Amino acid sequence: LACANKCVFCWRHHKNPVGREWRWKEDAPDVIVQDAISLHTRMVNEFKGAKGVHSDRIKEAMTVRHCALSLVGEPIMYPKISELCTELHKRDISTFLVTNAQFPEEIAALVPVTQLYVSIDAA
Repeated sequence: LACANKCVFCWRHHKNPVGREWRWKEDAPDVIVQDAISLHTRMVNEFKGAKGVHSDRIKEAMTVRHCALSLVGEPIMYPKISELCTELHKRDISTFLVTNAQFPEEIAALVPVTQLYVSIDAA
């Protein structure tokens, strides 16, 4: 993801693109969600048979319950962020979105998310 800032306290190492508008290829929300679930399942499967890992925990971990929409860049910049949240909610996956609030119109248009955090450090 892109961000409109290069905050000195950010852990992103300033390698991601900076921009105030979306100008990159965009994947469809349903593809993003399905791919993320598939990658999650594959990662959890790697723990099968590992010493100390209980099979009931593996089974439980196969179900994705939460999605953090943050970590790298400004998620509100993704033009289909509401559709992405809707896709997650259709699968009973909670959404945790962190924004720096530089795009108030996009926040106002956002579908309800499970948790919305606003970083006032960058706003």
